[in-house]
Amino acid sequence: MPAVPRHAATVIVAAARPDGSYEVLLTQRPDTMAFMGGTYVFPGGALDEADASDELTARSALSRDDAAAQLGESVDAAQALGLFCCALRELYEEVGVLLAYDSDRRPVDPAKVRNVYAPHHAEVGHDPATFAGFLAAERLTLATDQLVAHGRLITPEQSPIRFDARFFIAPMPEGQAVLPNPNEVPDYVWITPSAALQRAQDKTLAIPIPTLSMLQGLAEVPGYEQLMHGKHKAREVEAFDHSPLVTSVLAPNPGLMSGAGTNTYIVGRGEVAIIDPAVADAVYVERVVREAGNRGRAALVLVTHMHIDHIGGVAPVTEQLGVGVAAFADAPFVTRRLHDGEHITVGEATLRAIHTPGHASDHLCFELVEERAMFTGDVVAGFGTVVIAPPDGNMLDYMTTLERLRSLQPDRIYPAHGPVIDDPGAKLSEYIEHRRDRERQVVDALEAGLASIPKIVERIYAEVPKALHPVAERSILAHLEKLSSDGRVVRAGDDWRLA
Repeated sequence: MPAVPRHAATVIVAAARPDGSYEVLLTQRPDTMAFMGGTYVFPGGALDEADASDELTARSALSRDDAAAQLGESVDAAQALGLFCCALRELYEEVGVLLAYDSDRRPVDPAKVRNVYAPHHAEVGHDPATFAGFLAAERLTLATDQLVAHGRLITPEQSPIRFDARFFIAPMPEGQAVLPNPNEVPDYVWITPSAALQRAQDKTLAIPIPTLSMLQGLAEVPGYEQLMHGKHKAREVEAFDHSPLVTSVLAPNPGLMSGAGTNTYIVGRGEVAIIDPAVADAVYVERVVREAGNRGRAALVLVTHMHIDHIGGVAPVTEQLGVGVAAFADAPFVTRRLHDGEHITVGEATLRAIHTPGHASDHLCFELVEERAMFTGDVVAGFGTVVIAPPDGNMLDYMTTLERLRSLQPDRIYPAHGPVIDDPGAKLSEYIEHRRDRERQVVDALEAGLASIPKIVERIYAEVPKALHPVAERSILAHLEKLSSDGRVVRAGDDWRLA
């Protein structure tokens, strides 16, 4: 049975810079720690029952109901305030930063924090009861009202150590200093989110995926004021369960050709394969890794073809999960070459690789045998049609591929772009007829005396904005090359004519 996640609170401490931007505090975890040892994370820790006690919550500026409203979820009010108190207690224990008010409701004297309180912060902050007694004796109130709720991450179900972590934004109190607890924080760094992401990419700062996902979202917040007023919430990436064996994660790469984004599929149960990790976006990678962990242990990454919107996230996903990559193409990161008809077994799922050139010469579709479903990559989309663009795209190959897929009679198509297709036979017939119709239009244009591709495009795509005509020209070239292969047209320089 999966381990039950422990509730935890994490604090993103932010300090304003003169230009209006901000830095955040990252603390290193000791190498000896079983969970994320040696990496740089935000301060925080697991919720203790006593963090929600009457003694500690009585020293809070927020009430229990206020805390529950701030979290904005159906969470027990006592536990909600406990998370706020836990966040500030852990912050004090780990780095000696005390976010609190004195008896006159003024920020606690930073000189007193440095000289009187901080030398004992590790032992005082470690135990909620001791911390509550310290606050009461000093007539201090925790500034829980200065925390801004900023998201939640839950460790995957299959992880041996699990946390349900709430993230809070907190201002660095003016005049205070970071005094790390040597038993818990061997090192720390103040850094902008974008610089942290760059150093993680350069491998000069070890940052785990959950922290990277938060940093990615923080890097999109334009300034300190917007951050502290909660105007930008943590960005989320959507995931969808389609069947007992299939989950998809929508990559944040929307565009003219990709629609809402690339669908990354997690297939299997107990052991899973990940199809087409699309982008290196840390929020997206964290969600892919989390969903894979919720279904089992990731065994392999599968790639339909080598276009960038299908392989952009291969490196961070494989590095995080320690798995290999299987594809038809020979690329530096491919650890297993697949062939037409080859079977891949992952947990309760059997996938059959089907070589499907046309959109790309190295394209594979994957048939999920147990469900008679097909992962079609860019061969079939859930909206519109697919661009076939030479030199790698080949219309003759593509038409053959469509006919082959139709002959396999899948019950469902999982496309890389757009919604799931539950009537594959009709969709494939529609695609085939569309291409035949377009071919007839090209022949009609040639019969009308139009010899150049731009002129043919102007005729056939008259209702399409001219900004899209360059894409249409590549598609028309693919049709002309197929007609040439059929012996129906000939080429003379940039012009074409009927044979």
